[in-house]
Amino acid sequence: MLKEQLKERAQSLVQIPDHFQPVLEEYFEGENGEGEAMFTWTDDQHDEGISLTLDLDGNLTRLSIEMKKENAYSASLDETELRQRAEQFLLDHYPHALQHLTLYQTKKLTKTYRFYYEQLVMNLPLDDAGCFVDVDARGEIVEFKYNGLQPEPEVPKKLIAKEKLSEHVKNRLDFQLIITRLDSVIHNVTEDGLRLVYKIEPFFMKYKAGVLVPTLTIIHEEDEKEKEEFVTLPPLPETIVQNDLSSEEIIGISEEMEVIREVDWGEETGIVWRDQGWTLDEDVKDLSMDRLFKKHNEDTVKAFISKKTGKITRFMWIKDRTGDLSLSQKECYQIAIAFLQMIIPDYYQYLQLIVHDNGDEQNDTRIAFNFHVHNGHGIPIFSEIVVVSVNRQTGQIDYYSGPSSDLEQLQHIPSEAAISKKEAYDIFSKHLDFKLIWDKNYEENNNILAYQACDRHTGKSFRYIDAITGEIITEKD
Repeated sequence: MLKEQLKERAQSLVQIPDHFQPVLEEYFEGENGEGEAMFTWTDDQHDEGISLTLDLDGNLTRLSIEMKKENAYSASLDETELRQRAEQFLLDHYPHALQHLTLYQTKKLTKTYRFYYEQLVMNLPLDDAGCFVDVDARGEIVEFKYNGLQPEPEVPKKLIAKEKLSEHVKNRLDFQLIITRLDSVIHNVTEDGLRLVYKIEPFFMKYKAGVLVPTLTIIHEEDEKEKEEFVTLPPLPETIVQNDLSSEEIIGISEEMEVIREVDWGEETGIVWRDQGWTLDEDVKDLSMDRLFKKHNEDTVKAFISKKTGKITRFMWIKDRTGDLSLSQKECYQIAIAFLQMIIPDYYQYLQLIVHDNGDEQNDTRIAFNFHVHNGHGIPIFSEIVVVSVNRQTGQIDYYSGPSSDLEQLQHIPSEAAISKKEAYDIFSKHLDFKLIWDKNYEENNNILAYQACDRHTGKSFRYIDAITGEIITEKD
């Protein structure tokens, strides 16, 4: 279809409220003729919106509708009725879909039911195929994603014995004691928060099912880990000057700047500043992704403020700042340390500088310093990194990302495991099993039958072992 035809097609698929304005209209076409057209409409506050994507033949591949439901029905539809709405929507857009796709899973989300329709081979869903449909309590479609069909994969004539896989995994097992944040949406836990756990290594235990020697499907050989060194920070000064600066003063917001956007992010508030009178010198009819990005980001300063503490959790200067300085890495490091002592003095003792073998990356304008976070007893907080980027020309902080873990909660986490690595090994071994899955090989654009390590009682993939109770922690779904 031509661009104008795709636009007309998009507008015909959804009812666009009168107070909505188009904000995105973008077309992509690859060398092989494949491509897509993307469209988005929102209200002035960007609180509500409709987004959809078409392939170049005009078929709907993605849909997302976010609307305030002020006049909700007093009675909700039951799951069977919601499923009927989902299937009718699917058939409206792909009349022959249910000849190839089967309802495989239903999830109850916060405000919707999600129905997964999968392309099954050996009663297992092919990776990167099928679709899902989200239906709200009123029976309205609010989310849709269609991945299409994949070529029929080759089924191995003979499968590797699970016993060989078990032996292979157990011989390579290791357990690292860490602190991690568990989320009941992601993990099979009842409470969110920090937990002392054993991280299971190797983390990805996925093997080709038709190869007699266990072979990783994604990583054929263990990637050699980049060596890191952790350096203790200079001690805090005996007396720390009380920080009475406002968030704007810490970030460096000038009087010439104004707030252009403030967004509720749940536990945080996002604020965006820009120079007063800033205009985008572009054709107002241009609804490309590039223009949308510039409109929302160019020459801005963004920050996130914790609602609980009122303190800055992170900020970034997208607006360029230049100066006459030419600071060395050592001088920038001293500035970064002074900034951390000022902004998170209570957390400072739990930080260590990360030094890589290949040296710290830097450019002509900024030098970034990454800090490892631990519990004060050498146990790391998994994936918790504090980053400070110093502008070499101005001596100012252009980027900061602080700790996300609650300090009071961290201080109450046990500093020693109640079960040993040997006990963790035994617990894991008793729970270890393997399930067959189809794993997408993107290089050859086909699916490969694979074994995925899982908990024998739940069939869920492993994540951690609780270092106090010995509980197996798996993924939620």
